[in-house]
Amino acid sequence: MIKSRQIKQRARERVRGGSYGVAFKLTIVLFIWQIISGFWDGNQVPSEGTLGAMSQFAFGLLTSSMISEIIVGVFGLGVLWAFVTWRRTNQAPEHPIKDSLRFWRRDTIIDVVVLYGVRYIFTLLWSLLLIIPGIYKAYAYSQADLLFADDVAKGNKVVSLTAYLTQSQHLMRGYKMRLFWLQLSFIGWWILVLLTLGLAAIYVMPYYQAAMAEFYLELTREQPFMTKQVDDIIDAVDVDDEL
Repeated sequence: MIKSRQIKQRARERVRGGSYGVAFKLTIVLFIWQIISGFWDGNQVPSEGTLGAMSQFAFGLLTSSMISEIIVGVFGLGVLWAFVTWRRTNQAPEHPIKDSLRFWRRDTIIDVVVLYGVRYIFTLLWSLLLIIPGIYKAYAYSQADLLFADDVAKGNKVVSLTAYLTQSQHLMRGYKMRLFWLQLSFIGWWILVLLTLGLAAIYVMPYYQAAMAEFYLELTREQPFMTKQVDDIIDAVDVDDEL
């Protein structure tokens, strides 16, 4: 795989010159949601120290985290997939805001919500064992949503959502640290976002999302056989259903 520096260089092409306007429009809904969620706090620590109150607080914290993960995920998937398509076709989206909401449509929203929910629960269960296994699995499952989006774009029938988690694990073998270092390389940019009270995010967010899309493109370019593997998994599910 090409180095993080090269992936980021490709991503910068999407936030440079005339392309920036399109890239910003792609991420504007995600940007607005982050602002709204930043002001909203639905889980204040209970004043009573009773077991019931603390249990209710813990349950509320868990469910709100999962809901936030799903909402951000659905917004983010539309953004990521728009960047993927932009690179593959070399044509900028004509309706970037509409494209960023692609997976909120009736034909995909249920599958996407379930996929993100299952991924969140699986990662959480691994995290309950130890922090390290949870982080490991988070990176192993990281490409499941884009693999799903790839099948939706191809018109393939979605049979087993957990198959995408399995495929992502195979796809990420030997690449987890690559993704970790790529994400870590943005730490300076995120610090800048904090220092500017979020203002720098109007550049950093499109840049980061474009880089994550470039990582997926490079990953699948190096391992094209993985598409065949997930097709085999789905075919196997079909056979089991018939039996």
